[in-house]
Amino acid sequence: MGLPNDQAGIASLPLLDPQRGLARLLGDHQVYANVLRRFAGYATSVEEAAAQLAAGERDAAHRTLHTLKGAAGLVSAPRLYTLAGNAEAAAERGEPVEHMLPPLQETLQALLAAIAEELERNPPPLQAPAAPEQSDGTVLLLELARLLDEGNGSAVDLATRYAPLLAETIGARLWDDVAIAVDNYDFDRALELLRPAL
Repeated sequence: MGLPNDQAGIASLPLLDPQRGLARLLGDHQVYANVLRRFAGYATSVEEAAAQLAAGERDAAHRTLHTLKGAAGLVSAPRLYTLAGNAEAAAERGEPVEHMLPPLQETLQALLAAIAEELERNPPPLQAPAAPEQSDGTVLLLELARLLDEGNGSAVDLATRYAPLLAETIGARLWDDVAIAVDNYDFDRALELLRPAL
């Protein structure tokens, strides 16, 4: 599915869609709140991409934009997801990207403010729900593989929440490599590493 690239179409997209984000994480308020909090780590992504482009590091800028798009998808931020996706695609085609960064930065800042407001309006539960006692590492592994295959950002939170059990299931060394790939939104690589263990 292509991303809209007309200004009116992009402007009509929601800045943040908490209902959809929550639904994608099976209604888990704690996990969604954690995802929203972690998004602050991408606050300088557009500045980093600009610096990388200025230094002639187009591949690095492409990766930065790709990661930002993945993070926007995970929190369900359609407008930023689309803008980052369009910039990523332009970088991949070798087209100029610099003119796309100012609206991307403006949207990123607006999203950070929207996330802060969302967390204030809907604070997460004081205690995270405990992992089900009957959680089976193999079942979780298959679910993680499914999410990775779909390119579903929920894979990041499943990997984070059940890291100890997954590491125990496939071995700590392999899990470390998988976790790094998942954290970098390199889902293809993570799935490739997991396949022998499935």
